[in-house]
Amino acid sequence: MNIKYSFEKFSRNNTALSIVMVALGLILFLWPGKTLELAARILGIALLLGAAVSGVSWYRDRHKASAGYASLAVAIACLIAGVIVLSAPRGIITLLPKLVGLAVIVNGALNLAQALELRRMGGNSWTSSLVMAILTIVAGLFLLCFAFGAMKAAVMVIGAIFVYNGASNLWIESRYRKAGKRE
Repeated sequence: MNIKYSFEKFSRNNTALSIVMVALGLILFLWPGKTLELAARILGIALLLGAAVSGVSWYRDRHKASAGYASLAVAIACLIAGVIVLSAPRGIITLLPKLVGLAVIVNGALNLAQALELRRMGGNSWTSSLVMAILTIVAGLFLLCFAFGAMKAAVMVIGAIFVYNGASNLWIESRYRKAGKRE
């Protein structure tokens, strides 16, 4: 296989991928809430499919000596999780940043305790440590209170990056093709 053919094939694939990336980026940027809900629904369906596969596996092997109840337990857990995710996709979406927010608040509280301990020990930088601890707690509270908005903003940033990446790939590809035609 010659190198020029391989590069031309790569170039066509890269162009197609770049167009898909721009389109996906626009969807993520313009409809972040709907995109998150769709992702949650897909997760719910995947969990239900996992429940079905595990349930069938357990049912098929239930009479074998080696058959345990692990497949049944996984089936039941996936079924419950799938139903919960499908019945409340927004709730699932907001749960993750809230848990992260809670962890950040706990970390900020520990940092606050360290800053106050640093003050007691006569450390020079206790005030900057105190400010950073307070900012950490505020960031955690932001995530806790505005979880869905934070997720939407993150999805929009990802979408914007996809659009930029795809568009820059297309532009560079066009410059490369234009330069190749001059040779």
